[in-house]
Amino acid sequence: MSSPTAEAPLLLALDTASPTVSVALARGRELLGTRSMAMERSSMQLLGLVREVLTDAGARPADLGGVVALRGPGSFTGVRIGLATVLGLHQALGMPATALDTLRVLAASCGEGPGVRGILAVVDALRGDWSAQAFTAEPLPRPLGSDLLIPGQEIPTLVPGNPMDWIVTGFGVSRLAELPDWPPELRLVEAGPLAAAAVRLAADPELAWDASLLTAPLYARPPAVTLPNARKSPRKSPRKSPPRSQEAPCP
Repeated sequence: MSSPTAEAPLLLALDTASPTVSVALARGRELLGTRSMAMERSSMQLLGLVREVLTDAGARPADLGGVVALRGPGSFTGVRIGLATVLGLHQALGMPATALDTLRVLAASCGEGPGVRGILAVVDALRGDWSAQAFTAEPLPRPLGSDLLIPGQEIPTLVPGNPMDWIVTGFGVSRLAELPDWPPELRLVEAGPLAAAAVRLAADPELAWDASLLTAPLYARPPAVTLPNARKSPRKSPRKSPPRSQEAPCP
């Protein structure tokens, strides 16, 4: 396990796990540039976005002191694209790399706000379910529990105390207000591009840089595939010895 250099490293963050794909470049905590686009066909243009932010900063891939990807929960294909890209940079250039949980980055994208005590970060898991996790409301949010997969109408049950002290953030959260009995005092904040928040988290000197997380994706739900049944080898019947030839008795 390795960490970026201590002197204002050049950090790159990629988010392909969200509906809005984004990249961000920063030197330490100073944001140098961002790019974003809709997820559709983003896999064909992701490296182009990376090249643009590096060119604008007068930097090359070899100048990077660390690179991070968001590992989900998110779409199956999107999560894998980002992790594979960062893993390739890590292996080709030998730079430090790691992956961040999307729910934590969602909470960090909100930061602190007046009267906000906590943030519920949520990701649409389809079929009426959402991945959700509670965090403290601060620039470097701390989790207040583990992530859960729950129906949308149960999200307010994760809020301790007064709902007016909390916000719910994520992509598409405005739809939650249409659910029966949704508390109107529980504020909904639509998420924007997340790479800038991710690169701020990456600048935290206490962040553990662990490249093995690039091979540990988090999906909103297990892939919708049916594994084939294990094939059974045909049972072989025991081999029978051929009958002994009848020999004529000795005279």
